[in-house]
Amino acid sequence: MKKILLAVNAEYGQANVFLAVGHALQALDPSVQIHFVSFAAISNDVSAASAYSVQCTPGAQPWTFHLLDGPSFMQAIRDKDAVHDIEGAIQKRPGFFSTIEVLSKMMHLLMPWDGPEFVQIYKSFVRVVDEVQPDIIAVDSLFAVATTACRHLKLNHLILSPNTLKDFAASLQPRGAMLWKFPVMGSAFEFPVPLRSIPANVFFVFCQIYYVLTDTKLKGVAAYVKRELGAQLTTFQDLMMAPIPGQKVLVANRPEIEYPLVVPPHLTACGPVMRPVPAVADIDPELAAWLRHGPTVFISLGTHRFMLEDEALEMAGAIQQLFDAAEARKEGAGGGVGGVPGKLQVLWKLKRDRPGDVPTYETGPGTKVYKVLEEAMEEGRVRIVDWVKPQPTAILQTGTVVCSVSHGGANSFNDALTCGIPQLVIPGWVDCYDFAGRAEFLGIGRWANKQAMPKCTAREVGPILIDVVLGPKAQAMRTRVQELAALCEKTPGASVAAAAILEVIEDSKTK
Repeated sequence: MKKILLAVNAEYGQANVFLAVGHALQALDPSVQIHFVSFAAISNDVSAASAYSVQCTPGAQPWTFHLLDGPSFMQAIRDKDAVHDIEGAIQKRPGFFSTIEVLSKMMHLLMPWDGPEFVQIYKSFVRVVDEVQPDIIAVDSLFAVATTACRHLKLNHLILSPNTLKDFAASLQPRGAMLWKFPVMGSAFEFPVPLRSIPANVFFVFCQIYYVLTDTKLKGVAAYVKRELGAQLTTFQDLMMAPIPGQKVLVANRPEIEYPLVVPPHLTACGPVMRPVPAVADIDPELAAWLRHGPTVFISLGTHRFMLEDEALEMAGAIQQLFDAAEARKEGAGGGVGGVPGKLQVLWKLKRDRPGDVPTYETGPGTKVYKVLEEAMEEGRVRIVDWVKPQPTAILQTGTVVCSVSHGGANSFNDALTCGIPQLVIPGWVDCYDFAGRAEFLGIGRWANKQAMPKCTAREVGPILIDVVLGPKAQAMRTRVQELAALCEKTPGASVAAAAILEVIEDSKTK
């Protein structure tokens, strides 16, 4: 009986890929024992995914969750005094000096633990490994504790990452393309980097290398880990810039949905790794019935993207522009959009404030946001909610969503792509700008805040939203994204990753 340990940070953007692969592993081999090792924040999601996997796969066993000591990735970031400096840097408009500022703080985001925290988590991770005795460990690329432990102890493992091929392969491209062709993360440059921006991009690359080599916090943690554990610190930057010989890296991306590049042999391009989820009708029948009323724009800007009232008013104004355009064109005003009959409607998942804060404004009758959309709100064509019970993927899978508006996170981008839905991206930080660029490069969506980034304005978003939903190129976008969705469906990324993991187990038995 094979035992597989999935070692992942608790943040959903990373863990979602591991939840999907856990399900795919049991679909390929129901006898596989799945063990998760992570922090408390993801335990409920693991339990729910386990229950669904067992329900779908006869003979599958429930997954076992192992809790790590110490702070999670985001807890470690928020507990540090520098957190406000980091947040302030990534929330600035990308420019020459602001990009340098982000790059100078990048290691605080990629390796947030201090020495004692790192060692505490490391020891609890090793304890779990000794207890489980897994045949293989699949490790989150951002989980530096686990990558360090696996490398130091020579454990049978591989890397599983929701990141892109570009993230791992850019530094290995021929002719130094990392310098002049691929936009540095956080720069918000388009691909390929425009001629006028190449000098800045080259400078940013060297800044990135300089800050990694000279970061005093990182050096301090590395020295502490070496002294206390005798181990060499292995971070995400190491995986990107200096891959370990023989280290297999599974990436939730494939060449057809990536910028053109040469894929190094140590990377396995799995394609989008999607988690199977219960249908909307099974979780929220009333929402499922509402979604069937007409073509729907689904706005969901991620777990960490919040809007204060002034920006929410801008988004409301953009939505109203879309309704006005639909009425003027008699499209989406009752005649349907993209083959979906009915009146155009909007489901808007709005995070009104930072996590843990009390919202400072409301969106109900009489409020500023409500007044902008009053007619549509009273007709029931706009729903503004703090949360949706079903997984966002399930909403996109209903077949009635004609545009996905997101912040450009990897999961959001892949969700829309694999569901064959054009997307409008409003990136707010670092890697999200890359996904906005991909949407435009692939011809499957638009980058909606190039002028106002990282915020958004009705003046900019409104016409672009109209273009994606009703414009002359809307049908071409729908056709293109449906072609890519069909391609990804032929070889589902979760199944490719699961098969690769099982293959490594078999190979290790023959050595």
